[in-house]
Amino acid sequence: MLARGFEGVEHLLNAAIAVALALGGMALFVYVIVRFVRDVSDHPFVELILGLLDGLILVFIVTELLHTLRAVISDGVLTTEPFLVVGIVAIIRRLIVISAEASGVVGEKNFHDLMLEMGLLIGAVLALGLVIYLLRHTEHVEPKPRMGDDQGQPARSD
Repeated sequence: MLARGFEGVEHLLNAAIAVALALGGMALFVYVIVRFVRDVSDHPFVELILGLLDGLILVFIVTELLHTLRAVISDGVLTTEPFLVVGIVAIIRRLIVISAEASGVVGEKNFHDLMLEMGLLIGAVLALGLVIYLLRHTEHVEPKPRMGDDQGQPARSD
């Protein structure tokens, strides 16, 4: 009985978070497009495109989080891979920003720090990619949703 109550609260919170993510993602998308159109004549084109790309990748990250949350709500299971993909996309977003910053600081002290950060981020992308590969190619199985009777008992898997 208590577990069902907490399950209801969990579903309610997941739904509220999904609504907030959806609204935030749509608002961010509109903001990014409006900012791009507004600034098209005032800023250098490359800077403008990098800002647009950065904003749209952030919208994509929000969309992927929303997709993951939808899967959690519908399947009742939290899986690992979607979060790893979101992590990779977030890292790529940061790499794009660093690339834009690095061109302006070549030869300065900050350049070494940015190159070090890029190396670490590339290593993180490779590590997350390896984890995704291992998840897909090992005997380990992600948890499955409970599909039991009304008493909350797991279904038999014969």
